[in-house]
Amino acid sequence: MPQMMPGEHPIRVTRQHWTVFLGLGLAGVVALVAGIVLLVVAPGTVGSFKLRDIKLLIGLLLGVVVLATFLVRWVQWRCTSFTLTNNRIISRHGVLSRYTESIALDRIQDSRVVQRLLGRAFGFGDLELESAGRDGNEVFNHIADPAGFSRDLLIAVEARHTGQPFPGAGGAGTSGTYAPPGAGGGEPPGGYGPAPGYSQRHDGT
Repeated sequence: MPQMMPGEHPIRVTRQHWTVFLGLGLAGVVALVAGIVLLVVAPGTVGSFKLRDIKLLIGLLLGVVVLATFLVRWVQWRCTSFTLTNNRIISRHGVLSRYTESIALDRIQDSRVVQRLLGRAFGFGDLELESAGRDGNEVFNHIADPAGFSRDLLIAVEARHTGQPFPGAGGAGTSGTYAPPGAGGGEPPGGYGPAPGYSQRHDGT
């Protein structure tokens, strides 16, 4: 969890979806199976020299390499997070060197969720953010529940714009569903509405 500023409260923390490990896991299984098959069919002796211990050592080294590769990828996944607060979005990544980026909610102009067929089936996708003062979009790749993150982002931007607390952020509105001003009946007070220029789009195929 990144360090919060005074008066700042975390709303949602997400990481890349677990399916980011599928490709690496499949490659590891194929490497292990191929290595074991080659070691089994390889001759046990060459002349008078026995290769049993060498084959066993090679098999152990192959297993260690596959396990170490998976462990490194897991640490990278664990050290990558996307945090939505009542003030900003914080992106953190890096293992030995840590990199932290933040985008103030006031600067966010547009969000776009991209979920293809597999993404909709397993619950992952990309979230693209357009913000003022940045060249190009900020992309959160392969995150879990991008539609939910985008929905909470929209509510947080609207709450920030209108001065209303986000549910669970402390103070009023900490329970139940977020209710915009005037939701109980009548007209909302003046100034209520989404941030100027802010819109939300969902793309899927």
